[in-house]
Amino acid sequence: MTTSSVMFVNEGVFGVSGDAQVPMETVRWSNGLAAPMDHGAWILTGINTGHVRVTAQCLDVAPPVEVTDWEEIVEVSVRSIEGDLRINSGYDITPDDLPALNPQGPGWYRMRVHASGRSADPDGVSDEPVEDYLIVVWPQEPAESVVICSSKMIDKALLANADATPEENSHATPASESDRRSDVRARLVRSLQDD
Repeated sequence: MTTSSVMFVNEGVFGVSGDAQVPMETVRWSNGLAAPMDHGAWILTGINTGHVRVTAQCLDVAPPVEVTDWEEIVEVSVRSIEGDLRINSGYDITPDDLPALNPQGPGWYRMRVHASGRSADPDGVSDEPVEDYLIVVWPQEPAESVVICSSKMIDKALLANADATPEENSHATPASESDRRSDVRARLVRSLQDD
């Protein structure tokens, strides 16, 4: 089953989560597109605030990889521990027309995140959707994250999060991008703690 929706995002992210409290302290930001946690994940957008098009697909087994028309594709493992695993804005706004992504209940799933348009308006505000996402999920035991189709944004994030010396990292990522991601993370943590 494949379902699409236009969704509002704020602070440059949207979530894939269940009913359990979001474990922000466990976020692994390494690939710059899909950031898994102990349960659930964040998807990082290019825009800071506005609307994006999201399509969700829940399958029984891994589909073949198709890179046609997608600028970025990563796969991560995501765990559901409580309630329905759903795509949401991170602010209790969940598109009703997107399906639950854990039809077999709590457990481990593999999530393939496809994205296009993230570089169209970095950190911008857009009332009209300029970014597209396809989230495909199927049951699977946890495995290492994989970058299937990279971009400059993903490459920068991977370099910034690699086990390298501080000198190497300072040359890998422009300060503005690093500062933006740090600022986004800090604002997310504050907003979740205020609830």
